[in-house]
Amino acid sequence: MCADASLAQLDRNVNDVFLRVIASAETDSRRVALALTRQQRDFIDKRNSSFGRRGYDLRQAIEDRLEKLNAIARQ
Repeated sequence: MCADASLAQLDRNVNDVFLRVIASAETDSRRVALALTRQQRDFIDKRNSSFGRRGYDLRQAIEDRLEKLNAIARQ
C-alpha cells in the first residue's frame, strides 16, 4: 500500500475521518465510540489479512470504509 501514493492517501483519509468521528462520538456516548473503534479494528484486520489475495480490491475496500465513515460524520 505504501508503494502506491493514492492508496496511502486514501488510508490517511480514512484515519483522519475516523479520528473526527471518534472524537464526536466520545462526547455523546462512550458505548458508541467503543463500537466505532471495534468496527475500525475489524476493517484494519480484514484489510491487512486480505491484502494481496486474489479477488480482494484494496482500493475499493478503503473507499467503502471512507464512505461509511463520512456518512457517520455527516449525521
